[in-house]
Amino acid sequence: MPLSTMTTPHSPLSQPSSATDPRVHYHGRVIAVGGPPHSGKSVFLAELYRQLLQRQPSGVFLHRACPDGEGMWSNEADPSVVQQIRKKAAFSEEFVGSTLHMIEQLGRNSQLSLILLDLGGKRTAENAEILRRSTHCLVLSADEEEAMRWHVFAADEGCPVLASFQSRLVRSPDHQIDPTARSTIQIDRPIPQGTLVNLCRELGADCYQAAIAQFADWLLAQPC
Repeated sequence: MPLSTMTTPHSPLSQPSSATDPRVHYHGRVIAVGGPPHSGKSVFLAELYRQLLQRQPSGVFLHRACPDGEGMWSNEADPSVVQQIRKKAAFSEEFVGSTLHMIEQLGRNSQLSLILLDLGGKRTAENAEILRRSTHCLVLSADEEEAMRWHVFAADEGCPVLASFQSRLVRSPDHQIDPTARSTIQIDRPIPQGTLVNLCRELGADCYQAAIAQFADWLLAQPC
């Protein structure tokens, strides 16, 4: 089924209603960004966070909910240096426990209206627990079938999909990544969709900056 025809059982901006759900005590939105590995999630999140802070300097927070050794530093440092010093780790019981507690605390913080979570790239029990504490999920995937699986994964945890973007590398005839390619998104749909191209650190942000800025404007215009 094409992503353009997919629907979710909830309104993209609806909030959970169960009295036992920790999300009912949140003051703002907690948006988990998920999708398979190598889709550019960390690069996307770093640019979205920058765009949001330019528009709203306070009330926005980015939390890395996976032990992959990445952060804003890895998007600002030289890629060769990042490759040398970045160290991935596995989910541990201690990491999961502290992460889930942190997410609930962030959601309850009255000074935060928007929290972004960087999920790991696999549909694991740990990420299911994170989705149960997220008000929304944004799916970014370089594989359409995997995107559909992430839609189902989020819905199974009561986490409506807020937006769904395809990630794609565009190459020129010489097989190099094309720096002239540009991303396009559509925000006039039940959930924003589109294609974000060349989400890689080597080229800079020209290929995707305008599209992510467009999404940031849309996101901040939505009610909490």
